[in-house]
Amino acid sequence: AVVSTQSTGTATRGSECFVWDVETGMQKAQLKFSGTVPNAKYRYRNIRYGKTGDTFYSVIVPVAWSNKTSSSHLVKYDTTTTPWSITRENAVRGEPLSELVISSDETFVATSSSNGHVYIFDSHSLGLRRRIFEAHGLFVTALCFTSSHADDQLKLLSVSADRECKVHNPHVADPIRFLKAALSLLLFIGVIYLIFWFLSSSDLLPHIDDFDTDPIAEDHHKHSHHNEL
Repeated sequence: AVVSTQSTGTATRGSECFVWDVETGMQKAQLKFSGTVPNAKYRYRNIRYGKTGDTFYSVIVPVAWSNKTSSSHLVKYDTTTTPWSITRENAVRGEPLSELVISSDETFVATSSSNGHVYIFDSHSLGLRRRIFEAHGLFVTALCFTSSHADDQLKLLSVSADRECKVHNPHVADPIRFLKAALSLLLFIGVIYLIFWFLSSSDLLPHIDDFDTDPIAEDHHKHSHHNEL
C-alpha cells in the first residue's frame, strides 16, 4: 500500500489495483491492466503517487513470465479524470521489474529488475533515459532519489542483495544508446558502399559513355556538316 499527499490509500490484488479515500473509506478508483498479449494475466507489483497526487505510477508484470514474449510495463495514470486514464506506458523486456521510485520534483522515474539492472525514465514521456546493465550482481532491494533539486546534485541510490550501495547520475544519458546509434549508422554506410561496389564491379552501373548524346546537339552537328559539303 502507499499513501499520497491527499491521504489516499492504495491496495493491489492480482491484476487489479484499488484506490481508497482513507478519510471517507470510499473507493476512488479501480484499475485493471489487460496488456497486449492475448489471455495474459498481470499483477501490480509496485505503485507510487506523483508529487501532487495528480499522477499515479505503477510497475505491472505478467503472472507467468516467459523470457521470449513477456514484458514488464511501466504505466502512468492521470488521477484527475474519471475513471483514471493511462497517459503513458513503456514496455520493458528482460527480467521482471520490481522497485519503483520517483524523484521529489517528479522529473525522473526509476525502477530495477531482478537481475540487477537499473532503469531511469523521463517522468513526462516515460522515455528511457538511462539503462545501467548489471548495476548489481544480484537483485535490487531498494531505490531512492536524493532530495536535492539541483541538477548537478540529484542522484539515484540503489541497494542490492550483493551488499553494495551504488550512486547513479540520472542526468547522464545512456552511452549504450549512442553507441548503438553510431554502429547502426556505420552499418548503413557500409551496406550502401558494398552495394555500390558490387554494382560497379559487375558492370551493372551505367557509364558516362553509355548515355546517348543530346539529340538536339547531334542534329545540329549533322546539319552543319551537310552545309559544309
